Amino acid sequence: MSPLKANDKLIIIGGIIVLVVAVIGIALYVQPTPETPTIPLPSQGTDTYDVTWSERSGSLQEISEFASKKTPYEGNVKILVGNIKSITFNLSWIDDKAFLKRFGLDTLTIEITTPDGKTFTESAKSAKRTKAGNIALTVDVNTNMPSDDPITATSQADAEKQIQDMLSNKWMNKEITVKVSVKVGGLFLKIFDKGNDFTLIVDYQYYKGSVTPINVNDENKPTSLEEDWRATPFFSTSLIGRT
Repeated sequence: MSPLKANDKLIIIGGIIVLVVAVIGIALYVQPTPETPTIPLPSQGTDTYDVTWSERSGSLQEISEFASKKTPYEGNVKILVGNIKSITFNLSWIDDKAFLKRFGLDTLTIEITTPDGKTFTESAKSAKRTKAGNIALTVDVNTNMPSDDPITATSQADAEKQIQDMLSNKWMNKEITVKVSVKVGGLFLKIFDKGNDFTLIVDYQYYKGSVTPINVNDENKPTSLEEDWRATPFFSTSLIGRT
């Protein structure tokens, strides 16, 4: 066997180097992780909803109190309802006897101070025959019903939220001061007449809104229709709210 020539040795060494590099390359090769395709989110359509407003009413539990001729009765009320249309203060009484008889007909006055500082006053005298008296003082808050124009929304919940945003919070959960004073009647022995008992009932009217889908995309059809807000009457201080 003849000895290898120098060129042959170089060729063999070069082949070995190429083989080693190829083995190392195969060993270090890592197959790339395939990319997860990004699926675009479907665009959310809009629907059209009819808006309907209706007038509702509520009342607060009556209060029975006494107004002295020297010290008027004074208290506060709150109504936890939005979109109040008006509030009516119903004051009624029967002229009290003083020292087993009546010496004259009393005059009662009711004074209402609203959250924005306005004052409303009305007075009435007891009737001669029945000795009874009553006052119905109505204070308008917002006589304009909210807009009933159709609205566009992405869902039933979105439409109901827009209705909530339409609510007027004027006077909502704010103190309204009620003052009742008495002027005793008669010319003689008025010292025996201390004042008068009375009953006060507060009624209120408000607007309540609802939405009805009139053009709903299939992708936005609701599974259920629910109202998100409820108007609950509330009366503070000496009166307790009721519906």
